[in-house]
Amino acid sequence: MTFEAGRSDVLICGGGLAGACMALQLRRELPDCRVTVVEPTTRPLPEACHKVGESSVEIGTHYLAEVLGLRAYLDAEHLPKNGLRFFTGPRDRRGVSERTELGPSEKPIVPSYQMDRGKLENDLRARMVEAGVDLREGWVVREVALSETDDDHVVHVAPSRRGQDAGADAVALKARWVVDATGRRRLLQRQLGLVRPNGNTQNAAWFRVAGRVKVGQLVDGEDARWHGRDHDDSRWLSTVHLTGPGYWVWLIPLSTGFTSVGIVADADHHAPPSFGDEAAARAWLAAHEPALAARLEGEAFADFKRLENYSYGSARCFSDARWACVGEAGLFVDPLYSPGSDFIALSNSMTIALIREDGERGAPDPRRVALFDDLYRTWADQLVRTLAGNGHILGEADVFGAKLWWDYYVYWSFMAPLFFRRAFDLPVERLEAFGDVGKRYDRLNERAQALFEAWAELKTHELSPGRRFTPLPMFPSVLADQHLELLKERTAEETLVRVRADLAPTEGLLAELVLLALQGVGPAGAPELARRVGLARWGLPISAERVAAEGLPRRERVQQLDPLARDLERALGRFPKQDASLAELMQRAGLPSGAMRAAQAG
Repeated sequence: MTFEAGRSDVLICGGGLAGACMALQLRRELPDCRVTVVEPTTRPLPEACHKVGESSVEIGTHYLAEVLGLRAYLDAEHLPKNGLRFFTGPRDRRGVSERTELGPSEKPIVPSYQMDRGKLENDLRARMVEAGVDLREGWVVREVALSETDDDHVVHVAPSRRGQDAGADAVALKARWVVDATGRRRLLQRQLGLVRPNGNTQNAAWFRVAGRVKVGQLVDGEDARWHGRDHDDSRWLSTVHLTGPGYWVWLIPLSTGFTSVGIVADADHHAPPSFGDEAAARAWLAAHEPALAARLEGEAFADFKRLENYSYGSARCFSDARWACVGEAGLFVDPLYSPGSDFIALSNSMTIALIREDGERGAPDPRRVALFDDLYRTWADQLVRTLAGNGHILGEADVFGAKLWWDYYVYWSFMAPLFFRRAFDLPVERLEAFGDVGKRYDRLNERAQALFEAWAELKTHELSPGRRFTPLPMFPSVLADQHLELLKERTAEETLVRVRADLAPTEGLLAELVLLALQGVGPAGAPELARRVGLARWGLPISAERVAAEGLPRRERVQQLDPLARDLERALGRFPKQDASLAELMQRAGLPSGAMRAAQAG
């Protein structure tokens, strides 16, 4: 690329996490690119009480650590994360030790982090300046005049009220590319009328307290069995979720010594005003999570924030007219699985791929733009399908455990490999193949989520009643293998072969979950479950031998199961013996008792 005085190749509106990461990635991958970032706030940003969004998972971690080269910094300045950990059900008991714990039994090999957003963004801004980014703190973008030709876009900026140059005049900046990273302000989305509802109507409130609030502090110290599971005192490093019907509460430790606490609830079960200020939040916790409420007595809230109806979609996030909306400036789904930095990673990397192509060809390929936009927004839609409407599931430990097994498996089988192996850099024709495979995963996921919802509402029997720990992932297991696969060096083409091959075992996993759900709802609920989800039309590969195995003695039965079925059972347990056989349950559900036809997932 060539440069002109007084203009930028890329102007980023917003210098928060998405904008700062975009700027650093541009300087690493396109070092000749002239980058300007316009950000209304000025340093120093308050640590610990700046923004929510402290937890990362695999894609976001890989992006920060490897793509941006921040692994040593993250190891030194932030906390290692011990996976996602959930304490849920049974619905009639609220004590943490009486619930089922769903989470890793040992520290994950594939890393992730708990990050203090104030500290992180302070440090990222310093790195931007050091990398040669034109960072304009204390300035705010007032308007973007998008060019309809090959001319530069014009971005009108003015001093923010908090800026150090409050007396300065407004100026117009020119740039070939404009990237909206303004977060929930959604500058371009609103300007272009692209904001869309996505059907996820949930609400949240959160606050920080000084010091460590560990989940172990919520359980009597005399409970040796419960505390003994945490043999290396690493449970508190997880993103801890305390879940119940229609809600979950998070506990996230921060490197600055603070603890982030949040309440998330769906409007069907909990009206947002019920926890909308500090007093209401304390009362709500006393009613739903009394052990945590007691632990927080006397603890001052360092801040308090709330968001109603926080989730939203978009009609478009990338354009061949040389603009893009990244991170929360484009869309936001849900915080349950900590996917915020994943969306930043994917939207930033796709945008930079388009900027690179523009520099090489003189324009981004409209086909690539359309593919990126479809893949990105479809991923968001599928995550909405995965995370919305879970009110009944969150209070049912066995159904939620099965759902987590599925959700992890699909994430590690398709979307994570796509990002780790930079599939977005493939030629358009090969990228289309990824999209076709993705649609097949999407179809399977839609069926699985419908199954979990119906199972939770209709259940009459419980998997392994009294079970207190479900290891996710369990080592060794098929699920753990999918996780560790992310560490292997593979080309994008090899990854395409792998994710296509993984469709068959993913389909087999769904078949095993159907068998669990039928046993969970019993003979009375089987017809209704089948009707709600359209089970007879799925054509899942359940063989007569698999069904017959349920009646065999234990050793013979286990020998008949494939590795995936065995590992699923090792993690989740079995149903107690029931009056109706599995064959009878399938018959009541309108399914053939013999081999079902080969599945057609597409």
